Amino acid sequence: MRAADNDTLPPAGVRTGTVKPITLALQGGGSLGAFSWGALDRLLEEPRLEIAVVSGTSAGAMNAAMLVQGLATGGRAEAKRLLEELWRRYALAWAVPPVTNPDWLTPIEAVMAPVFKAVRLTANRMSRQQLNPLGLNPLRPVLQSLLDPSVFGRPGVPGLVVSATRLRSGQARLFRDAEVTVDALLASACLPDVFPAVELDGEGYWDGAFSCNPPIRALVEAGAPSDVLVIRTKAVDHPEPPHSSADIRDRMGEMAYGAALRQELQSIVSAQEILTDELRQIPEGGRLSRLRRARLHVIGAEEEFRSLANASSRDTRWTFLREMRELGRASAEDWLAAHLSSIGRHGTMDLSAFDVVPLDPFPATQSAAA
Repeated sequence: MRAADNDTLPPAGVRTGTVKPITLALQGGGSLGAFSWGALDRLLEEPRLEIAVVSGTSAGAMNAAMLVQGLATGGRAEAKRLLEELWRRYALAWAVPPVTNPDWLTPIEAVMAPVFKAVRLTANRMSRQQLNPLGLNPLRPVLQSLLDPSVFGRPGVPGLVVSATRLRSGQARLFRDAEVTVDALLASACLPDVFPAVELDGEGYWDGAFSCNPPIRALVEAGAPSDVLVIRTKAVDHPEPPHSSADIRDRMGEMAYGAALRQELQSIVSAQEILTDELRQIPEGGRLSRLRRARLHVIGAEEEFRSLANASSRDTRWTFLREMRELGRASAEDWLAAHLSSIGRHGTMDLSAFDVVPLDPFPATQSAAA
């Protein structure tokens, strides 16, 4: 962030020394990414936080790019404007008009709701060739009209990292700063049941959520601020098992897209336990010391996410996107009130669900035989 921007300076009475650097990690989720938009909108109003590094996947990658570009070109006010413009054009790209005061549209949306639902349910049973025979992506012109990769990586600009999944190997590829182009963002958000793989440097890519949703550990090891704030767009737990075929498909998708984040958090928890218990002398400044110091935080809306209808991630109605934005703002407000003072001191994410319970040791005879 540029110190010269008036809207990035703390208000009177707030000392510069109290500004706390953070790393943001934005989960994907299609239209549910509007939740992250709202959370970011509120975080940008907090003068005690400095956004130093941002990572994202899929919709989170687009949010991350607009956030960093706005901070680089016009400060916090421009970041807020670009994020809103992204989501307005997202709605328009799917032929759902973004109305600022949609009271007049509410009756129409109520009538059309069964149609939207039918289309989404039908899409679940159609192949990509049937859904999108020309392989067109309506997000391409949106990103082409908004994105300016030339500002990424400049001195004083927050670091930017987005992920996509290599189709050939299933491994993650991380795009950093100026590598974050329109094609890189489309690769990060490439749903294989809707769009053909995005080709970059002769290699095909699918949605980054399959492998890294979003990048966290790599950022910490590379020297990003130790306080990592993850903005989730999916529920962690679903106590009630799914029954209908639509519910089962929806849950399978959530498990597939949530596995990468769970595995990444498990790897950080396990590494920190080993580094704390086994290695007493770790050289400062290296990857291991950075990993041990990582403090994790999360903004989410567990109960509200659970209550969402099937295929909400593809609900592009402006009223729904606004609802997700307001939920994100409210969730960020609650998190700031409860945990802002913990930044720089300790993590606030409940990591117990990601702790891997070790197996009991095998009998000595079996170990010797091996």
